Amino acid sequence: MSYTNLHERPFKYRVIILICFLFFVVTTSRQVSAEWITFNTAPVNDEDSTIIRGLISKPVGDGPFAAVIIAHGCFGVEANQHSWAQRLNDWGYVTIIVDSFTPRDVNTVCESPQQVSPQTRACDVYGAAAYLRKQPFVNPNKIAMIGFSHGGWAALYVTQDYLPEQAKEEPIQAVVSYYPWCENKNLKTTTTPLLILAGAADDWTPVERCYNYINAQDSGYQQNITLKVYDQAYHGFDDLSMDPAVIYDGYTIAYDLNAATNSIKEIKEFLTRYLE
Repeated sequence: MSYTNLHERPFKYRVIILICFLFFVVTTSRQVSAEWITFNTAPVNDEDSTIIRGLISKPVGDGPFAAVIIAHGCFGVEANQHSWAQRLNDWGYVTIIVDSFTPRDVNTVCESPQQVSPQTRACDVYGAAAYLRKQPFVNPNKIAMIGFSHGGWAALYVTQDYLPEQAKEEPIQAVVSYYPWCENKNLKTTTTPLLILAGAADDWTPVERCYNYINAQDSGYQQNITLKVYDQAYHGFDDLSMDPAVIYDGYTIAYDLNAATNSIKEIKEFLTRYLE
Protein backbone atom coordinates (compact mmCIF):
# COMPACT_ATOMS: atom_id res chain seq x y z
CA MET A 1 0.00 0.00 0.00
CA SER A 2 1.40 3.39 -0.96
CA TYR A 3 0.87 6.43 1.26
CA THR A 4 0.89 10.20 0.94
CA ASN A 5 0.47 12.87 3.57
CA LEU A 6 -2.87 14.65 3.38
CA HIS A 7 -1.08 17.97 3.78
CA GLU A 8 1.42 17.19 1.03
CA ARG A 9 -0.89 16.57 -1.91
CA PRO A 10 -3.59 18.74 -3.52
CA PHE A 11 -6.26 16.69 -1.77
CA LYS A 12 -9.01 19.28 -1.74
CA TYR A 13 -8.31 20.10 -5.37
CA ARG A 14 -8.77 16.44 -6.31
CA VAL A 15 -11.96 16.27 -4.26
CA ILE A 16 -13.41 19.39 -5.88
CA ILE A 17 -12.78 17.97 -9.35
CA LEU A 18 -14.29 14.64 -8.38
CA ILE A 19 -17.32 16.34 -6.82
CA CYS A 20 -17.92 18.29 -10.02
CA PHE A 21 -17.68 15.08 -12.04
CA LEU A 22 -19.96 13.17 -9.71
CA PHE A 23 -22.44 16.02 -9.62
CA PHE A 24 -22.54 15.96 -13.42
CA VAL A 25 -23.17 12.20 -13.33
CA VAL A 26 -25.80 12.62 -10.64
CA THR A 27 -27.76 15.24 -12.53
CA THR A 28 -27.60 13.50 -15.88
CA SER A 29 -28.38 9.88 -15.03
CA ARG A 30 -31.57 8.38 -13.66
CA GLN A 31 -32.44 11.29 -11.39
CA VAL A 32 -35.16 13.84 -12.03
CA SER A 33 -33.24 16.51 -10.14
CA ALA A 34 -30.58 17.31 -7.57
CA GLU A 35 -31.00 20.62 -5.81
CA TRP A 36 -29.95 22.37 -2.63
CA ILE A 37 -32.81 23.01 -0.22
CA THR A 38 -33.01 24.38 3.33
CA PHE A 39 -34.80 23.13 6.42
CA ASN A 40 -34.80 23.66 10.17
CA THR A 41 -32.99 21.37 12.56
CA ALA A 42 -35.09 19.59 15.17
CA PRO A 43 -35.18 21.48 18.50
CA VAL A 44 -33.55 18.90 20.78
CA ASN A 45 -31.48 19.35 23.96
CA ASP A 46 -32.70 22.95 24.32
CA GLU A 47 -30.72 23.96 21.24
CA ASP A 48 -32.13 26.69 19.04
CA SER A 49 -33.40 25.57 15.67
CA THR A 50 -30.90 26.31 12.91
CA ILE A 51 -31.48 26.59 9.19
CA ILE A 52 -29.46 23.84 7.51
CA ARG A 53 -29.06 23.02 3.85
CA GLY A 54 -29.16 19.69 2.07
CA LEU A 55 -28.73 18.37 -1.45
CA ILE A 56 -31.82 16.38 -2.34
CA SER A 57 -32.07 14.03 -5.30
CA LYS A 58 -34.51 11.36 -6.40
CA PRO A 59 -34.96 8.53 -8.84
CA VAL A 60 -37.08 8.85 -11.95
CA GLY A 61 -40.79 8.62 -11.23
CA ASP A 62 -43.44 10.05 -8.96
CA GLY A 63 -42.91 7.75 -5.99
CA PRO A 64 -43.53 7.74 -3.17
CA PHE A 65 -40.02 6.42 -2.55
CA ALA A 66 -38.22 5.42 0.61
CA ALA A 67 -35.52 7.95 1.52
CA VAL A 68 -32.01 7.90 2.97
CA ILE A 69 -30.40 10.83 4.81
CA ILE A 70 -26.62 11.10 4.32
CA ALA A 71 -24.38 12.59 7.04
CA HIS A 72 -20.84 13.59 5.97
CA GLY A 73 -17.60 13.17 7.89
CA CYS A 74 -15.44 15.67 9.73
CA PHE A 75 -14.14 17.28 6.50
CA GLY A 76 -17.66 18.27 5.43
CA VAL A 77 -19.48 17.23 2.26
CA GLU A 78 -17.07 15.42 -0.05
CA ALA A 79 -17.09 13.32 -3.20
CA ASN A 80 -17.89 10.10 -1.37
CA GLN A 81 -21.26 11.41 -0.19
CA HIS A 82 -22.18 12.39 -3.76
CA SER A 83 -21.14 8.94 -4.92
CA TRP A 84 -23.35 7.35 -2.28
CA ALA A 85 -26.30 9.58 -3.23
CA GLN A 86 -25.99 8.39 -6.82
CA ARG A 87 -25.78 4.76 -5.73
CA LEU A 88 -28.82 5.07 -3.47
CA ASN A 89 -30.79 6.85 -6.20
CA ASP A 90 -29.96 3.98 -8.52
CA TRP A 91 -31.33 1.61 -5.89
CA GLY A 92 -34.58 3.56 -5.90
CA TYR A 93 -34.19 5.82 -2.86
CA VAL A 94 -34.57 9.56 -2.48
CA THR A 95 -31.47 11.01 -0.80
CA ILE A 96 -30.61 14.17 1.03
CA ILE A 97 -26.98 14.99 1.81
CA VAL A 98 -27.16 17.11 4.96
CA ASP A 99 -24.52 19.86 5.10
CA SER A 100 -24.08 20.46 8.82
CA PHE A 101 -21.03 22.72 8.48
CA THR A 102 -21.44 25.39 5.78
CA PRO A 103 -24.52 27.05 7.35
CA ARG A 104 -22.57 27.23 10.62
CA ASP A 105 -19.48 28.75 8.95
CA VAL A 106 -17.44 25.66 9.75
CA ASN A 107 -15.04 23.95 7.34
CA THR A 108 -13.87 20.97 9.37
CA VAL A 109 -14.19 19.53 12.87
CA CYS A 110 -11.53 16.85 12.51
CA GLU A 111 -9.38 18.41 15.22
CA SER A 112 -12.29 19.76 17.30
CA PRO A 113 -15.09 17.19 16.94
CA GLN A 114 -17.39 18.90 19.45
CA GLN A 115 -17.39 22.17 17.50
CA VAL A 116 -20.46 20.77 15.75
CA SER A 117 -21.26 17.94 18.11
CA PRO A 118 -22.74 14.57 17.10
CA GLN A 119 -25.79 15.43 19.20
CA THR A 120 -26.27 18.62 17.19
CA ARG A 121 -25.90 16.72 13.94
CA ALA A 122 -28.48 14.18 15.09
CA CYS A 123 -30.87 17.12 15.36
CA ASP A 124 -29.98 17.99 11.76
CA VAL A 125 -30.91 14.46 10.70
CA TYR A 126 -34.31 14.65 12.39
CA GLY A 127 -34.87 18.02 10.77
CA ALA A 128 -34.08 16.47 7.39
CA ALA A 129 -36.51 13.63 8.14
CA ALA A 130 -39.24 16.15 8.94
CA TYR A 131 -38.58 17.89 5.63
CA LEU A 132 -38.67 14.62 3.70
CA ARG A 133 -41.95 13.53 5.26
CA LYS A 134 -43.62 16.61 3.78
CA GLN A 135 -42.55 15.77 0.24
CA PRO A 136 -45.18 14.03 -1.93
CA PHE A 137 -42.55 11.79 -3.55
CA VAL A 138 -41.33 10.39 -0.19
CA ASN A 139 -42.91 7.56 1.79
CA PRO A 140 -43.04 9.18 5.25
CA ASN A 141 -42.86 5.80 6.98
CA LYS A 142 -39.69 4.64 5.26
CA ILE A 143 -36.74 6.90 6.07
CA ALA A 144 -33.23 5.71 6.90
CA MET A 145 -29.85 7.38 7.35
CA ILE A 146 -26.21 6.62 6.65
CA GLY A 147 -23.37 8.47 8.38
CA PHE A 148 -19.62 8.51 7.77
CA SER A 149 -16.96 8.87 10.49
CA HIS A 150 -18.09 11.99 12.42
CA GLY A 151 -21.46 11.52 10.71
CA GLY A 152 -21.35 7.87 11.77
CA TRP A 153 -20.86 9.07 15.34
CA ALA A 154 -23.91 11.29 14.89
CA ALA A 155 -25.78 8.23 13.61
CA LEU A 156 -25.35 6.58 17.02
CA TYR A 157 -27.11 9.56 18.59
CA VAL A 158 -29.91 9.31 16.03
CA THR A 159 -30.76 5.92 17.52
CA GLN A 160 -31.04 7.22 21.10
CA ASP A 161 -34.33 6.56 22.83
CA TYR A 162 -35.00 10.18 23.86
CA LEU A 163 -34.42 11.94 20.54
CA PRO A 164 -37.60 11.15 18.58
CA GLU A 165 -39.80 12.31 21.46
CA GLN A 166 -37.85 15.53 22.02
CA ALA A 167 -37.72 16.20 18.29
CA LYS A 168 -41.45 15.45 18.04
CA GLU A 169 -40.63 13.18 15.12
CA GLU A 170 -41.05 9.53 14.29
CA PRO A 171 -37.92 7.39 14.76
CA ILE A 172 -35.66 6.78 11.78
CA GLN A 173 -36.47 3.31 10.41
CA ALA A 174 -32.89 2.10 9.90
CA VAL A 175 -29.44 3.57 10.57
CA VAL A 176 -26.04 2.80 9.02
CA SER A 177 -22.84 3.99 10.67
CA TYR A 178 -19.54 3.82 8.78
CA TYR A 179 -16.36 3.70 10.95
CA PRO A 180 -17.80 5.84 13.79
CA TRP A 181 -16.23 7.04 17.01
CA CYS A 182 -18.20 4.68 19.21
CA GLU A 183 -19.05 6.44 22.45
CA ASN A 184 -20.15 4.37 25.41
CA LYS A 185 -21.48 6.62 28.15
CA ASN A 186 -25.20 7.35 28.30
CA LEU A 187 -25.88 6.03 24.81
CA LYS A 188 -28.85 3.69 24.97
CA THR A 189 -30.24 2.69 21.62
CA THR A 190 -33.89 2.24 20.74
CA THR A 191 -35.36 -0.58 18.72
CA THR A 192 -34.04 1.14 15.59
CA PRO A 193 -31.98 -1.35 13.55
CA LEU A 194 -28.36 -0.19 13.50
CA LEU A 195 -25.63 -1.45 11.17
CA ILE A 196 -22.05 -0.47 12.10
CA LEU A 197 -19.30 -1.02 9.53
CA ALA A 198 -15.72 -0.80 10.79
CA GLY A 199 -12.15 -1.66 9.84
CA ALA A 200 -10.03 -3.82 12.08
CA ALA A 201 -6.95 -1.73 11.20
CA ASP A 202 -8.66 1.63 11.82
CA ASP A 203 -6.33 3.65 14.06
CA TRP A 204 -8.50 6.80 14.09
CA THR A 205 -11.78 5.34 15.32
CA PRO A 206 -10.75 1.96 16.76
CA VAL A 207 -13.27 -0.84 16.42
CA GLU A 208 -12.62 -1.90 20.02
CA ARG A 209 -14.71 1.10 21.06
CA CYS A 210 -17.64 -0.31 19.10
CA TYR A 211 -17.41 -3.65 20.87
CA ASN A 212 -17.54 -1.75 24.17
CA TYR A 213 -20.43 0.38 22.91
CA ILE A 214 -22.49 -2.71 22.07
CA ASN A 215 -21.62 -4.42 25.35
CA ALA A 216 -22.82 -1.32 27.24
CA GLN A 217 -26.31 -1.61 25.75
CA ASP A 218 -29.16 -3.38 27.48
CA SER A 219 -29.50 -6.94 26.24
CA GLY A 220 -32.83 -6.14 24.60
CA TYR A 221 -31.18 -3.43 22.52
CA GLN A 222 -28.06 -5.37 21.60
CA GLN A 223 -30.06 -7.60 19.29
CA ASN A 224 -30.89 -4.56 17.12
CA ILE A 225 -27.21 -3.79 16.44
CA THR A 226 -25.11 -5.48 13.78
CA LEU A 227 -21.35 -4.87 13.73
CA LYS A 228 -19.48 -5.84 10.57
CA VAL A 229 -15.69 -5.69 10.87
CA TYR A 230 -13.34 -5.86 7.89
CA ASP A 231 -9.88 -7.32 8.47
CA GLN A 232 -6.98 -5.08 7.43
CA ALA A 233 -9.34 -2.22 6.48
CA TYR A 234 -8.49 1.31 7.62
CA HIS A 235 -10.62 4.39 8.18
CA GLY A 236 -12.51 5.55 5.07
CA PHE A 237 -12.32 2.14 3.42
CA ASP A 238 -15.34 2.83 1.15
CA ASP A 239 -13.97 6.17 -0.13
CA LEU A 240 -12.37 5.81 -3.56
CA SER A 241 -10.68 9.21 -3.25
CA MET A 242 -8.54 7.66 -0.50
CA ASP A 243 -6.60 5.62 -3.08
CA PRO A 244 -3.68 5.93 -2.63
CA ALA A 245 -3.95 5.98 1.13
CA VAL A 246 -3.29 9.22 3.00
CA ILE A 247 -1.97 10.06 6.43
CA TYR A 248 -3.83 12.72 8.40
CA ASP A 249 -2.50 13.72 11.81
CA GLY A 250 -0.82 10.33 12.01
CA TYR A 251 -3.98 8.39 11.13
CA THR A 252 -4.32 6.25 8.01
CA ILE A 253 -7.27 6.77 5.66
CA ALA A 254 -7.35 4.19 2.87
CA TYR A 255 -9.74 2.78 0.29
CA ASP A 256 -10.14 -1.01 0.40
CA LEU A 257 -11.82 -2.58 -2.62
CA ASN A 258 -12.92 -5.78 -0.91
CA ALA A 259 -14.24 -4.03 2.20
CA ALA A 260 -15.97 -1.36 0.11
CA THR A 261 -17.62 -3.90 -2.16
CA ASN A 262 -18.84 -6.06 0.70
CA SER A 263 -20.06 -3.11 2.76
CA ILE A 264 -22.10 -1.81 -0.18
CA LYS A 265 -23.71 -5.24 -0.49
CA GLU A 266 -24.41 -5.31 3.27
CA ILE A 267 -26.05 -1.89 3.16
CA LYS A 268 -28.21 -2.72 0.16
CA GLU A 269 -29.52 -5.83 1.91
CA PHE A 270 -29.99 -3.90 5.18
CA LEU A 271 -32.01 -1.15 3.54
CA THR A 272 -34.06 -3.62 1.54
CA ARG A 273 -34.93 -5.46 4.74
CA TYR A 274 -36.18 -2.41 6.60
CA LEU A 275 -37.43 -0.03 3.90
CA GLU A 276 -39.16 -2.31 1.42
